[in-house]
Amino acid sequence: MAKHWADHSSRRLQARAAAHAYSGRVTPTRPRLLVLIALVAGVVGWALATLADSVLGRYLPVPWSAAIAMWLLAAGLGMWTLMVRPRLLRKPGAIPLPSLVAARTAALALAASRVGAGVAGFYTGLLLVFVADIPIPAAQAGAWTSAATALSGAVIVAVALWLEHLCRIKDDDEGEDQPGEIDLRGIAGGTERTSA
Repeated sequence: MAKHWADHSSRRLQARAAAHAYSGRVTPTRPRLLVLIALVAGVVGWALATLADSVLGRYLPVPWSAAIAMWLLAAGLGMWTLMVRPRLLRKPGAIPLPSLVAARTAALALAASRVGAGVAGFYTGLLLVFVADIPIPAAQAGAWTSAATALSGAVIVAVALWLEHLCRIKDDDEGEDQPGEIDLRGIAGGTERTSA
């Protein structure tokens, strides 16, 4: 009985410590993570395109709708970033974002950078296969579509990293050379934000 009580108390203490340790803040995106995602996605794209070429005897279809959809996402993310920038930086006359919207904006930036890296890597892998057969008209069409989609993924990464930078907070005890954390709990009153 005593052992059961000790185990139960130990588990409760561990759960409390874990809950207390999570402050709602995450570290900024590291470039090597995005490079790793792009490399893995690129290998997958290259392997799928090579497999389709060798087994099916045809190129992997790459519709223009993928490129259009990704460019629309990049445009939407860019517009949102421009709209919330003054509010995240607390410019004079700008109403600060509600905490929930600020937290979702930070989560959006984190997710978009990873998705953009995956898309850029995957379609770059396809592009490498198409470039090898560039004299063939079907390969040329696939290469143009893959390049456009890969470029849109890279643009999404760039915009997402900018938005993430805007969402970083700077604590009072934080040095000038240390990057701020990303607050997923929202914007607390009086929190100083880094400028773009």
